[in-house]
Amino acid sequence: MDRTKRIVLILAAVIAVGIAVSVIIRQRTPAAPVPVAPTPAPVPPPAPAPPPKLVEAGSEDVHGPPTALRDWIAPEEIAAKEAARLAEELRTKSRDAFARGIAAQKSGDQVAAIAAYREALTIDAGMAGAWTNLALALDATGNTKDALEAARKAVALPAMKDAKRRAHAMHTVGHLALKTGARDEAVAAFEEALHADARQAAAALALANIWNNEGKPERALAALMVAKEAGAESAAIYTALAIHWWNAGDIGKATSSSEDAIRIDANEVEAKAVLGWCCLAQKHWGDAAQRLDEVARARPDDPDVHAALGYAYDKLGRHQDAVTAFDRAIAIAPAHPSAHAQRGAALEATGDVERARLAYEIAAKSGSPESVAASQMKLAVVAYKDKRWADARTLAEAAIAADPKSVQARYVLGLACFALGDRKCTGEQEYQLTLLDAERAADLRKLISEE
Repeated sequence: MDRTKRIVLILAAVIAVGIAVSVIIRQRTPAAPVPVAPTPAPVPPPAPAPPPKLVEAGSEDVHGPPTALRDWIAPEEIAAKEAARLAEELRTKSRDAFARGIAAQKSGDQVAAIAAYREALTIDAGMAGAWTNLALALDATGNTKDALEAARKAVALPAMKDAKRRAHAMHTVGHLALKTGARDEAVAAFEEALHADARQAAAALALANIWNNEGKPERALAALMVAKEAGAESAAIYTALAIHWWNAGDIGKATSSSEDAIRIDANEVEAKAVLGWCCLAQKHWGDAAQRLDEVARARPDDPDVHAALGYAYDKLGRHQDAVTAFDRAIAIAPAHPSAHAQRGAALEATGDVERARLAYEIAAKSGSPESVAASQMKLAVVAYKDKRWADARTLAEAAIAADPKSVQARYVLGLACFALGDRKCTGEQEYQLTLLDAERAADLRKLISEE
């Protein structure tokens, strides 16, 4: 009889402890799931430096007759009037050939453009614009080496004393030099272009790309600031600055620069993307959703944008819209580092616990370190509620290994260890929680004391 009483008392104690633990879990587990924060915004790749533009205005002749007239006929041998007539006739022919070259180049007929520019230069080798455009046409046909030689001839002409023309021509030299692997010549050419005309945005961007690729962001910033402070109203310059400040962790300057880029060009998608990330970082969920939705429409194949948009929707309480956005991200990138975990949180918020659990399981196997830890913690809670104490312990321990300051993971680990009879582990989690969350530490302490 005494033995029977002891068994009954032990069973009653176990039931009481189970009820107490269940109450604590219900009290302490958040009623609404906390969405898994997205991984840090991917560093947007540097925008490709724009190629040089065609020279369209004027023949850029040097003073005096075309070189063909100077080479063919000695002016002193004919009357001055006849010399002037011949000079104008040759000049007209060279300009016509130059214009035909531009038309052919714009239509995509690079071979015809090359022939026309060579015709113009045969008449007058002093046409710097023809040399520059010839360089671009040669490059378009894959003859970059000869293109660079043509560009070098352009910058050696007297017409290049004009600052804007020289800046454009030096940018062309730098662009072609970089393509042929002549890095030092390219840097020197871009720097000279900025020296000639500090508002030469294309040269500033090209130079900044070189420095960024070489791991020298401060030098890249200096090149961009030269163009900005000179008054270059270039959306690309401000977008590049926004990316620089984002990477540097200055959200305020990144926001300001991206807004300036959009002010100059309302269709600057890269600036909108940076602004969307900035809004997420500042917890401006509505603004983030608006900007990221615009970017997602312009770049429908970008999984990171869809995942970020889903996170913004989830924070706004638009959980089903969030699931849809995460589904798009996963369709594009099945192994996306954070979309599965974020999708799990959104599904959990809609009450679809089973699909949420499956999403967490996928994230726990192949997500980013942050997503893996968050998913393991979520699965630990599910395992505990299912009374799979050993699974809950293993998952909580894994979450803590990834994030030692995870309050919820340590709390679940303490409860799982208590249920498994490991009082040492429970006491250790109670101690750690004392440093992180006094209220949950007190819950574990009470559980231990009431045993």
